[in-house]
Amino acid sequence: MHPAGAQTQDRDHYTVVPAPWVAGCSDIGTRHRTNQDALCIAASPHPTNRAVLVVSDGVSTAFGAEQASLVAVEEACSALVQALAAGAAEAESFNEAFARAHEAVLTAGADSEPAACTLVAATVADGLIRVGSIGDSRAYWFGDDGVSWQLTKDDSMAQARMMLGMPREEAERSLQAHSITRWLGRNATDVNPSLVELRPDAPGWLLVCSDGLWNYASSPEDLTAVFEQARGFSHDPVDLAESLVSWANSCGGRDNITVALARCENGERG
Repeated sequence: MHPAGAQTQDRDHYTVVPAPWVAGCSDIGTRHRTNQDALCIAASPHPTNRAVLVVSDGVSTAFGAEQASLVAVEEACSALVQALAAGAAEAESFNEAFARAHEAVLTAGADSEPAACTLVAATVADGLIRVGSIGDSRAYWFGDDGVSWQLTKDDSMAQARMMLGMPREEAERSLQAHSITRWLGRNATDVNPSLVELRPDAPGWLLVCSDGLWNYASSPEDLTAVFEQARGFSHDPVDLAESLVSWANSCGGRDNITVALARCENGERG
């Protein structure tokens, strides 16, 4: 597997298709001057094999956010590809990948104050999905059997308030709701990702995205409905990714939008 991302692409809008079963799309949206999201994916050719999907969202209040997100996804994806090749993409491998991404962000800002970014990374191997995250970029599972899950929990003020009992809609409208509580880069103190594993009972789709998508369908149920509507038009990963990005733009596109998808078959072994 060789990571592929935005290195040589126009950041305003680009797709990445490393294998027929894995694809991603990133778009500037309708209101931003630059795309501070970044995407990097690696995959072997067939669904029976392995993939790494990584998405980052640069913190827009920090100068250099576009570069921060780019170096973060490249470094994390490379580290997890190496770990999969060695048969070791477990918790410690994710910690190492996120530490390397953090250092890359700091180094990228060596001539000025470093920027900051979120990071969510997922691996697919031997019928098992592993996800690590810091910030408010997310991962979801949409099963063909109707089972769907939000696999990540946001590191954000809104999430903290929901955990204290505030209803989702109220929490997401509250003051500084989208302020993140953990990140990579400038002034970060905890760069070990939150980790989750899933071994699906049925075939389905792994989705990794920035908040530019889920802002318009924050609850897992709402995003599941959006995904199912998109899947009604195409089952091709790149078409699906493009369709979800277009949907977010049609809702207003107030942020950069990035979506990565992998079609996972039940019981597959690498």
